[in-house]
Amino acid sequence: MTSGHPYLRRRRRPVPTATLPPRTPVAPVAPAASAPALPAAGAAPHPVASVGPSERVLRRRAELARRVRPFPAPDPRAVRVLGPDDPVARVDRRRSAVGALTVTGCTSAAWETVDWTVGATTAAGAEAGRRAVTAGNRPLVGFDDGVALVSLRHVRQLRRALFMARGTERLVVSLHDGTTIGVAEGTPDTMTVLALSVVDGELELRAEPFARSTHDGDVFAAFGFVLSTPLPGV
Repeated sequence: MTSGHPYLRRRRRPVPTATLPPRTPVAPVAPAASAPALPAAGAAPHPVASVGPSERVLRRRAELARRVRPFPAPDPRAVRVLGPDDPVARVDRRRSAVGALTVTGCTSAAWETVDWTVGATTAAGAEAGRRAVTAGNRPLVGFDDGVALVSLRHVRQLRRALFMARGTERLVVSLHDGTTIGVAEGTPDTMTVLALSVVDGELELRAEPFARSTHDGDVFAAFGFVLSTPLPGV
């Protein structure tokens, strides 16, 4: 006997739902790097970044920019006599560092080095102040058989020098390449002093008229040469 009531009907059992594990997020895959495209035929190449100068080069350029250049002066080969018309001549660096500079007719000389060694000597052999010698233990400025010499191989040790002529001869300067230049003669009341300076490795020669003095020390003092105290035992 079948009842018409709904609660007497057979119900189907619910089917259990399967439990799935949680999904692990997957990182996106980057696209593969493509090879750089080559420029088409006839196209201009891509600009390449240039490498700038090194720090050493920059420092050298800054040093050269700060260097004070002397005023223009003629070469001794273009000047016959240093005097009122042409009081200054300058030798280029190459010739300023070769051989020796000689000064004939000189009776006394004084020098000042870059380390402030100041001294003087005469053609007769008298000395004052302190000697200036080169690495080979030779005089930087001195006399040899009555002729004043400047060792140009070590010229950068020298700041300046002074050459005087109290005799009857005029001062004549000679360089290693044969260049010679005279210095104007003085008068009974004046003499011409040859002032030599080293300006950035270049020899500068200047003729300076000066009143004849009774002592060389007066000339040295007028040009600012203060003789160094001699070393003990020298």
